[in-house]
Amino acid sequence: MVSIQVAGEALVDIVNSVAHPGGSPLNVAVGLGRLGHEVTLATDLGTDVHGELIAEHLRGSKVRLAEGSQSDAPTSTATVVLDSSSNASYEFELNCALQHLRASDAKLLHTGSIAAFRSPSAEKILEVFSASPQGQLRSYDPNLRPALVEDRAQALGTIEKLCSLSHVVKLSDEDAMWLYPGWDTDRVLEHILGLGASLAVMTFGARGAEAHTRGCEVAVPSLSVATVDTVGAGDAFMAGLLHAIFASDLAQSLINGSKIDRAELEAALQIAAACAGMTVARTGANPPSLSELDEFMAAAGR
Repeated sequence: MVSIQVAGEALVDIVNSVAHPGGSPLNVAVGLGRLGHEVTLATDLGTDVHGELIAEHLRGSKVRLAEGSQSDAPTSTATVVLDSSSNASYEFELNCALQHLRASDAKLLHTGSIAAFRSPSAEKILEVFSASPQGQLRSYDPNLRPALVEDRAQALGTIEKLCSLSHVVKLSDEDAMWLYPGWDTDRVLEHILGLGASLAVMTFGARGAEAHTRGCEVAVPSLSVATVDTVGAGDAFMAGLLHAIFASDLAQSLINGSKIDRAELEAALQIAAACAGMTVARTGANPPSLSELDEFMAAAGR
């Protein structure tokens, strides 16, 4: 079990008028909680019906809310629209300032998505990442929502600063296309390493994922599954990747900047892909438990 602090938005995804707990940081926290870790989520959550739904969801996955995360302000919402291929787009009403966010001695600090590039939450997240204690692994997933970007140059600057402060950066190919139009995968991942990250990973949905370190490159395929929807798939991948990193020697190697074992990295990516595949095979952001993941990996002979 690893102690983990996750910082960022918690909201409800409203699909066909039904509310489901969501938000990328919340989904990652839930994924890590279900995989057996000791997770604290720092967010902004109302005491309204939506807030209570989220709080119950977190309790069910053994995720603790950080002190100050609940208030009388309304809970954030994202109305989900699925296209003919079951891909999701969102319309947001947000409330996430993270004014209570403080550094912790957790073994892992993770953030991403909307709160990490919008003011004032982005400034608080940068402050905590900059104050991260020695020996704490830091991870970041831009998980962009371009429609919410008010100033592209400012957002890019914040995103690249967080990349420079993180050991692990995972982004989607859609993120990469918005951040660096016209760049190929190698150029994007090498640029992220150049900013200061130790591990840069790009996901391609049904086409799998690719990872670069300063010493090796690894690509893995996605699982072949019947897709129900893609909600939370990237977050499940992120949770699975972080879980696998701490189940091996990768965490210490990434912190120290020492040589990465290629076989360990490939195994970690396979676990991440399994978590994503298991999630897209069922409705909503519903990542696997540790027992489900272990059973799946055993059946797959991994």
